[in-house]
Amino acid sequence: MKKTLLALTTLALASGALAADPPFPKAPSGKVTLEVWSWVPGLDKTVQAFEKAYPNIDVKVTNLGGGPQTYTKLRTALQAGSGAPDVAQIEYGFLPAFVDLGGLEDLSKYGANNYKKYFVPWTWGQVSPDGKAVFAIPQDTGPFAMVYRTDLLQKYGVAVPKTWAEYEKAADTVRQKSGGKVKFGNFYSTFAPWFMALAWADGGQFFRREGDGWVQTLNNPSAKKVLNYWYRLIKKGDVGTLQAFTADYWNAAGAGQVATNMEAAWGPGGYAGSLKDKSAGQWRAANLPQWTAGGTIRSGNWGGSSNVVTTQSKNKEAATLFALWLNLSQSAISNNWTNGGLFPASEAGLDLPVLHDKTKNPSKFFGGQDISSVYARASRGVNVNFQWAPWFPFVNDNFNKQMDLMLRGRLTPDQALDAWQRESLAEAKKQGYTVR
Repeated sequence: MKKTLLALTTLALASGALAADPPFPKAPSGKVTLEVWSWVPGLDKTVQAFEKAYPNIDVKVTNLGGGPQTYTKLRTALQAGSGAPDVAQIEYGFLPAFVDLGGLEDLSKYGANNYKKYFVPWTWGQVSPDGKAVFAIPQDTGPFAMVYRTDLLQKYGVAVPKTWAEYEKAADTVRQKSGGKVKFGNFYSTFAPWFMALAWADGGQFFRREGDGWVQTLNNPSAKKVLNYWYRLIKKGDVGTLQAFTADYWNAAGAGQVATNMEAAWGPGGYAGSLKDKSAGQWRAANLPQWTAGGTIRSGNWGGSSNVVTTQSKNKEAATLFALWLNLSQSAISNNWTNGGLFPASEAGLDLPVLHDKTKNPSKFFGGQDISSVYARASRGVNVNFQWAPWFPFVNDNFNKQMDLMLRGRLTPDQALDAWQRESLAEAKKQGYTVR
């Protein structure tokens, strides 16, 4: 009886510790209305809990669509000096462009640095590159892991690869045994951040601030290693190049023509939503293959976003409070996961029970596996020092051009990366940046 009571008490204490939100800044007095621009599904429902906790603050959520639509309107408003919201959602890769544009408040003025300890370390590096100024609060993330078809690996007699060497060997085996009908993986040639995440996992650095200038190395050693590796698999017919998020890809994945893929934490939700009952229960998630066997699991990140406060806000303290609450409160993190599939940036968020419910998608689709544990491990293995540059929008688009030329045999992988580096460097200088 005493043992049972002790166990229950311990569980209750542990649950209480997990559920406790950090102490948030004091809310300003008086009636406040905040305008928030975000594309997170169901965010209007999430903020109801905030308004209940802070009855003097009303939050108006406007969904302008995905990033590009929001960025266009936000950029126009910031340049015009009026019309910007109090809080806006910006992806990590595009944040530096808005920092350089001006119009984003330094949240360290409102105590944001006091909350650094609550976030997974690499996410704070995305919003506070110099460790002093804080230009946003981390919201969601996309750490990398591998998804795979258990039935296909069993059919062709290959084990779940733990290293890239094992991955290549397994890819050769599946190609040979399936007569080329099954691709072991897929290379996303039109998504630079997907490729960059793989190099990120190897310690690759594409941009680095240096004093008042920048250093750009799109053709860094890790990028060359990763691209040459995948190009070799593509040429052998081991992996495909189907476009991400297209019917072609989903049809192939559901029909057993793709055995694995490298996906961000938000990716499995797409499998559950797009494939539905087709191949349900046959997928699993595993650590990203490593270049060296043993040791700490290393990963990269694709996607994820943050919440900024604009200098045009007349309620900056309340806006900062909202951005912190939205990304650190158990209520908000749980709702954003349930409604929008946002994988949290906070340490405590990674351990919330709702993320690990095996009876709900995406874990349910993945055979009842607790896939969030795999992705939580991946997030904690992401390199802290990775940076983006203000001219990344051009870099992002130019990647597609170089990959197309490579896949058509016009460029080798090294030549494609060199061209990517050269053309992006020229554009950065054209835009007025001091960069080498």
